[in-house]
Amino acid sequence: PAMVALLLLFLVISLSAADPTVQLNIAGLGDILGSISHTAWTARPVYQFQGIPYAQSPSRQNRFKLPTPAGSWKGLLNATYFRNKCPQANNERELLELQQRIGRNEDVEDCLHINIYTPQMPNNTCRSLLPVMFYIHGGSFRVGSARDFLPDFLLEEDIVLVVIQYRLGPLGFLSFGVEEAPGNMGLHDQLMALKWTKRYIHHFCGDSDRITIFGQSSGAAAVTLMMASPLVTPDLFQRVIVQSGSTLCDWAIDFHPLAHAQTIARMSNCDLPSTREMIDCLRNQSAFQILMTHSDFLTEVLINEGRAVRGNNGGNHAIIEKPGPLSYLVEDPRLSFQDGRFLKVPMMIGVTKHEGSFFLGNIHDFILERNNATNNTDYLVNDFLKATLQFSGIDDTTGAITDVFQDKYFRVEEIGNFTAMVPGLVDICGVTLLKACTLQQARRNAHVQPTFLYTFNYKGQYTKFGYGDDAHHYPFPGGVAHSNDLLYLFPNTEGSLNSADREVAKTVVELWTSFASNGTPSAHDLENVWLPMTSTVGPYLRIEQPSSLQANFYTEYNITASEGLDVYMRELSSLSPPTCVLSRALFLLTVSVPVVSCR
Repeated sequence: PAMVALLLLFLVISLSAADPTVQLNIAGLGDILGSISHTAWTARPVYQFQGIPYAQSPSRQNRFKLPTPAGSWKGLLNATYFRNKCPQANNERELLELQQRIGRNEDVEDCLHINIYTPQMPNNTCRSLLPVMFYIHGGSFRVGSARDFLPDFLLEEDIVLVVIQYRLGPLGFLSFGVEEAPGNMGLHDQLMALKWTKRYIHHFCGDSDRITIFGQSSGAAAVTLMMASPLVTPDLFQRVIVQSGSTLCDWAIDFHPLAHAQTIARMSNCDLPSTREMIDCLRNQSAFQILMTHSDFLTEVLINEGRAVRGNNGGNHAIIEKPGPLSYLVEDPRLSFQDGRFLKVPMMIGVTKHEGSFFLGNIHDFILERNNATNNTDYLVNDFLKATLQFSGIDDTTGAITDVFQDKYFRVEEIGNFTAMVPGLVDICGVTLLKACTLQQARRNAHVQPTFLYTFNYKGQYTKFGYGDDAHHYPFPGGVAHSNDLLYLFPNTEGSLNSADREVAKTVVELWTSFASNGTPSAHDLENVWLPMTSTVGPYLRIEQPSSLQANFYTEYNITASEGLDVYMRELSSLSPPTCVLSRALFLLTVSVPVVSCR
């Protein structure tokens, strides 16, 4: 009886079938009320705690500053629902809602929350402590929230899932290089959330000594930035999974943050004599005003400069700071990884087959359609490829790079016909934007720790390719697009997976969770053991149906062109209307111009 009474002090279960809840006491923080859901395939119970504050609201005078721990709360914290998304320029509906909530004097910037999902009944006597998977969402460091990353697939296995939110866009990354607005605030948010997880995850039956951080796109860049930050200590995580991104990619770092911050301030009517006055002026503006000004700034740069990477866009990227006790990043990460100044842990890392298709969509919109050049044969023959490389951040003053790419990716008779060039263009965009830098990241880590390289090549029922609600205006499909791997880790909102896709999802979940559990990715249906890299190009796992171990990752550099136009375009004739698509804001990986600025 005494033991029962003690347990009841920590745990109260409501047996209401309509709204089952679970109550927990977190020592040092307070009582918390969670809810109970179930996994997708076996209806396994999931005990979920959503919207737990790990930091104080970064609004008003805290805007642009480093985060402050939230500490304890009074009374019972209701963690049965998601709280605020971090303010973002995503789409018209969300921007209108944001503006209305600001008009009602709501604190829309109070968004620094952590969400925890565990398959074990959380109490003071967990049966065992489970490996923890700590997820950092992508979205150009401008959009995204925890709502899109539910536990329905991953918690079929014995892991605890943590999904965080962090400040986005200029509210999380604008830098004047001073204490009042140092930059990298969103990265400091992530680190504070990780420290919170390390300290408290045992209350949710998570093992604080087995934490795997994983992320996709800009979230993957954030993972590798954690590896390079002098503020991150080795005890905070033990493994990493890096999906379609890296801090070694050209789009990850803003090398001119002060100039970009000053330009944004001028566009915000905050062109004042001192830095302090500019910051105070920006603090007095609403989050909506700052987001819209930043979007206008990015759109202007994109149109005027014709480049989405390594241009004068900024305000939503990591920055390099002067060395100091609170500096998150003190040198170019390329130097950190080159010279071995990074946390050395086992790594899983990879890309999707057609990473470049979303970026080709940007090129189609901002170069071809804007200039009415899609059918301009002379332009396509003489200038288009060079413009594509420039848009991707590659300057080719002599024309030599253009010639090499043209010879590798196109047959002579294809040049000048946009449709015929599509496979080669998808490959070029994928290599320049993501595949090469991701491989470089894998190589750096493989020198010092087991590194498991993969490419996700499975084409399923759903896709993340698309701008807004419909991608049918593009004269090409997305293929296995950027972010498509997420469809097999987290459920989408448009429908259940069909049987074939479900089997692939089970394989992906097994691979990811087994790596998080013991450092060796495995799945029941793999015909070969997935071996870590032993050379600069492999081996690597090609995830499809069936999956296979391949020797040379360079094969993925021109896989679309090698398979040919008919294979790639076949999807157009068989496509049903897309049912799971990203917004325009998420697909512009480097600048993420919102719908309201582009339509």
